[in-house]
Amino acid sequence: MKKFSKVNLEMSLKPFTDASPAKMKEVCATLFDQWKPLYKHADEISIMLWTSDGSEILEYTGDLKKKFEWCKYIGVANSQVLTHAPSEDDPDNISIHRHPYEYIKNPPKFNYLWLKNLVKHLKSYGKKVSGKKISLVATFDPGPEFAKSDFKYNRHPEICMGNTLGRASFVCCYATLHADKHKYAAFPNGIPEGTSIGTFLGKQSQVFMKDLSFDAIWLSNGFGFGLETWDYRGALFDGAKFSMDKAVETRKKVFGFWNDFTKHCKFPIQTRGSNFATGTDLSSDAVPIREIYKKFKPQPPPNSPWAALDGDFGIEIGGWMSHIAEVPGDVKYLFRYYIHDPWFNNSPWLDRYAREMHDIYLPLSVSRINGQGKVCSPDVLSMLSVDNSYGEMPDKVPNEVIPHILTAFEHAPDAAGPLVWLYPFDEYHDMVEKGEKLDEIFFGDWFICGAINQGFPMNTVVSTANFEKTLKKSPEFFDNSILVTPASALTENTITLLEKFLAKGGKVLFYGPLKNASPKIAKLLGIKCGKELDGEFEIKLKLTEDTTEKGKFPTKFEHISLHSGGGLESELEKGSAKLLAEAVRGKEKRAIAVSVESGKKGGKAVWVRGSVSGKPSKGHHLEKLDPEKNFYPEQLMRLSLQEFGWNINFDKYSLDAKTPITMVARNKNGFYFSGYSKDTTTKMRITSPFGIPLFNDVETIVKNGQAFYQMPKSWHKEVRCFIEQKEESKVSCTETTAIQFNVFRRLRLQGLKDATVRFYPEAGTEDRVKVLLNPEPWSCFVTGNFLTPEIKKDSSGTCFEFKNISGSIVISY
Repeated sequence: MKKFSKVNLEMSLKPFTDASPAKMKEVCATLFDQWKPLYKHADEISIMLWTSDGSEILEYTGDLKKKFEWCKYIGVANSQVLTHAPSEDDPDNISIHRHPYEYIKNPPKFNYLWLKNLVKHLKSYGKKVSGKKISLVATFDPGPEFAKSDFKYNRHPEICMGNTLGRASFVCCYATLHADKHKYAAFPNGIPEGTSIGTFLGKQSQVFMKDLSFDAIWLSNGFGFGLETWDYRGALFDGAKFSMDKAVETRKKVFGFWNDFTKHCKFPIQTRGSNFATGTDLSSDAVPIREIYKKFKPQPPPNSPWAALDGDFGIEIGGWMSHIAEVPGDVKYLFRYYIHDPWFNNSPWLDRYAREMHDIYLPLSVSRINGQGKVCSPDVLSMLSVDNSYGEMPDKVPNEVIPHILTAFEHAPDAAGPLVWLYPFDEYHDMVEKGEKLDEIFFGDWFICGAINQGFPMNTVVSTANFEKTLKKSPEFFDNSILVTPASALTENTITLLEKFLAKGGKVLFYGPLKNASPKIAKLLGIKCGKELDGEFEIKLKLTEDTTEKGKFPTKFEHISLHSGGGLESELEKGSAKLLAEAVRGKEKRAIAVSVESGKKGGKAVWVRGSVSGKPSKGHHLEKLDPEKNFYPEQLMRLSLQEFGWNINFDKYSLDAKTPITMVARNKNGFYFSGYSKDTTTKMRITSPFGIPLFNDVETIVKNGQAFYQMPKSWHKEVRCFIEQKEESKVSCTETTAIQFNVFRRLRLQGLKDATVRFYPEAGTEDRVKVLLNPEPWSCFVTGNFLTPEIKKDSSGTCFEFKNISGSIVISY
C-alpha cells in the first residue's frame, strides 16, 4: 500500500458542545479512532482547525483568558454584507444564506487558553495513539461566511475590497489598514495608518501561532491570489475587455502581500488558491503564481471543491493540473476531499455525492511529471471536514469513504497517461509580463476545462520546462502518449522538440488560435490565417458523433471572440491536411479541426481551434450556453482522438443528458478507467489504439469493432485485456478464483470470436503468466491447451498478444 506523507483532518469546534476537559478528550478520542484506518498509512498527521474565520488571529491581543468569536453558526455569519436583493423564493431572508443560525441552543464560549489546551491535547493524545508526529494548522478566510467578524466589517471595512458575496465582502490580500488604537498582540499601541494587511496578518499570525503552538497556516478561499478569487473577472478583465493597464501594479501588490506576510510570519504556508485555472488567474488578475512558488514555496493549491458544488469537474481537474504543472521545489502537493461542510448544512458524501465515489477516483487519476521524468501523484491527503454542520461525526462516513481513498491511492498513476497536457506554465507568465495574448491565455484553460466536462480523458500534466528535461533524460518517455498543448503559447525551442517528437512517430494534439502562433505550426497543419469571424455558425463534422434517441443534436454553435482567443481565422490550404470539422456561415468557411501525417514513422498532428461555450454573466462563472440549442465545440477534443485510435462516443436517451466524465490512468502496466455518468441512461461506445478495453467484471456487447457499455453513476475499472474482434458477441473479463498454490490471480475472458487478445501483465509478474484456452467448466487449470504469446515491449510496458482466439481463455499468474 502506498504511504501518504501526511493525512490532514480538518475540523471545526462544533463537536465540542461544551468547554469541559471531558468533552475535549471525548471528541479527540473519536477523531483518532474514526480515522485510524486512513492515517496508519501516513508518515504524519495534521489537524486543521476551523476555529473561526481568521478573526481570532486578527483580534488576538495576547491575553489567553479573552474569549473569541468562533464558527458556531449555520449560514453566512456576517449576512449583513450580502447586499444583493432578496431572492424571490426567500422574500423574508430566512434561508441560511441570508440568516445565520446557532448550531445548537446556547453554544459554548471559548477563550484562547481553551484553544491552546485543545492544540496541546490533540498533539499529545494523537502522538500517543498513532505513534506519529502531529501538527496543527491555523486557518484564515477572507470572507464573511464562517464566523462573525468585528475586525473585518466594523473596525476595518476598508480591507474588504472584494465583492464576491456582496459589495465589500471579501478581504483583499493587498489592502491597507486605517489606523486604530485597539490593542493587538503584535501591535500593542494600535495599527499605524497605511499598514498592509500582509504585514499586520503576518505579525499577528506569528505571535498567535507561537503562543498557541500551531505549526502552519492555511490561506483559504483564494486569499493571496488576487482580488476576486471566486470570479472569472478581475483587475485585467472586467467581463467586457482585457486590459494591461493595471497588470504591473496588480502583480506588484499581490507579490507585495507575500513579501510582507512572510517577512513577519515564519511558519509554513498552505493555500486553497482560487476557483480557477492558472490561465484565468493570470489573464484576469495578473497573479504571479510562478514567482510566488519560486520565492515563498507555499504548498500549492489543491483540487477545487466545485465539482461537488456545481458538478464542474473540468474546473476542478483542469484547474488543479494547471496549478501543479510546476510546484515549489520539493513541496508535496495535496488532494482534498469534501465529506462534510461544517457551515452550510450539507455533507457532500451523503447528499451531493449520494455515496458515489467519482470525486475520489477522477481527481486521483491526476498526476504530474517532474524534471526528472518521474510521475508524481499527490501524497498529502486532506479531509474537509470530519464533522458536519451540527458538530456530529457519524461513523458511517469514514467507514464508507476510507476504502475508496485507499484504493484510489493504491491505483495512483505510475506512468504517463494516454493524454499528457503539455502546459506552458512559464510561457503564460512571460506573456502576461509582456502584455501579450491575455485573451488567448484566458481561452486556453477555459477551453480545456470545458473539454474535460465533455468527456476528454486527460489527467497527466507536464510543464514545457519539465518536458524538455524529461526528454533529455528519457527520450522515449512520451512515445505512447498524445501530447496536448496550446499552439500560440509555444516557444521556438518547444516547437523544435515537438517537430522531433513527431518525426520519430509521436502524436500531438494542438488547440487554440493560430494567428499569434509560430508560422511553423500553421505550415505543419496546412493552415493559413484569414479574416477573423465571430458569431453563429453551422458545424460540419467528418468525425463519428455521439447520438441521441430523442431529438436531434444542435449543429449551430456561437463563437464569442472576447473569451475564445479572438475570431475564427483558419483556412485550409491545399495539401495533405485532412479536414475534420468546419464552421460554415453562408459562403464563409473556417477550418476548426484538422489532422495531418507527419514524418515517415507514423507521426501525426491534430489541431482543434476551439470555442468557449459560454457568455459573460454577472455571476462568478461564464454562463453556459444551452446545450440543447448549441453544439459545444469543446467536444471536438474528444472526437478528434479518433485520429489517434481512441473512439469514445456517448449514446444519450435525450438532449438534456450530460456527457459522462472519463479518465484513463496507468498503474503497474495496466489501465484504470474511471468515470461519472450524471445520467445513467447514457451508453458509451469505446475502442482504443490497443483494442477494445474489457472492463473487469462488466459485460459488454462487441459490435462494429467497439465495446458498448452502460455504466453506473460512478465507476473505477481495471483494464488489462484489450481485444480486436469483427464479429458481434457478448464479451466479458471477470475475476475468478486462484484455486492453486502459488497462483496470485486469474482472469477469465469469455465470448471471444476470432479475436486478437492483448494482455498487459502486472509489472513483475511477466514470467509467471500462463494462458489456458477453453478450459473445462470445473478445470483445475493445470492441464489443457496453454497458449504461447507474442510478447511486445515498448516504453509503455509489456504486452502479451494472442491471435485468432474463440471461446474463452483463463489468464493466470
